[in-house]
Amino acid sequence: MLKSDGRMTIAEQFSLEEIQGFRFGSTLFGRPKMVSHIYYIDGLLIDTGHSKMRKQIVQSLSHLAVEQLFITHHHEDHSGNLAELKNKFNSPAYASSLCAKMMKAPPKLSFAQQLTWGNRPPQHDIIPKDNFIATNKYRFEIIPIPGHAPDMVALYEPERKWLFSADLYLNSYISYFIYDESMLTQINSIKCILTLDFDALICSHNPQLTNGKEKLKEKLQFLEQFFDRVKQLHQKGYDEQSIFKTLDLNEKTKIKILSQGQLSKMNMVRSVIRDLQQ
Repeated sequence: MLKSDGRMTIAEQFSLEEIQGFRFGSTLFGRPKMVSHIYYIDGLLIDTGHSKMRKQIVQSLSHLAVEQLFITHHHEDHSGNLAELKNKFNSPAYASSLCAKMMKAPPKLSFAQQLTWGNRPPQHDIIPKDNFIATNKYRFEIIPIPGHAPDMVALYEPERKWLFSADLYLNSYISYFIYDESMLTQINSIKCILTLDFDALICSHNPQLTNGKEKLKEKLQFLEQFFDRVKQLHQKGYDEQSIFKTLDLNEKTKIKILSQGQLSKMNMVRSVIRDLQQ
């Protein structure tokens, strides 16, 4: 679909058992490569997508009987339409205590983030919830999974073995980090989640509806190997530039420039060094 401003957009729907998934993406060049997902189950809407797709998102979700909303973390592709959807459905919005606090004064977005996802206005009426969130039929455990974002949580329904993993997975191979991500914390979060019983990995960007646990193990292996390689060189006295060159890493220059350095592969190296120094 081509919007009036020339952006190419997609709005698609899929299902997994009783879960309804909605996929949204937009770009100025070609078919969107980065999409975000919103999930609906038994009156609960999980995340709200990015504001660049607000019209399509509100229209696509308008038929749902939303009774409550939950935000997995503060990033703009998860919280971008919170106010609009909260008002439309006249329903309360929940998030972890840390997320609710961060959303009152969210971090400044880079140019690339605003161009891709749109803005993320402050929210002052999110209700903190840290242990579980219940619907009429289900009870979801709220599990902290920091690393990608300090406030990020997963929702897990142990009876149905449903895992809404937010941005814990994304892919088995990671090309860049946000400037404030912690690789070691991500590794520990993945290890925590792998102790749970699940198959489908209901990811916010790249859902793996079968063999999800194996896919998450692949990411864990990638991160652990990357961490160890950087650690070995750092302990030998290499600085970040020397480590980057020695590991023969390639920077996604366009992403780095557009994001003003907030997104880069060098941030992965810096994350490891920062973790080692703490």
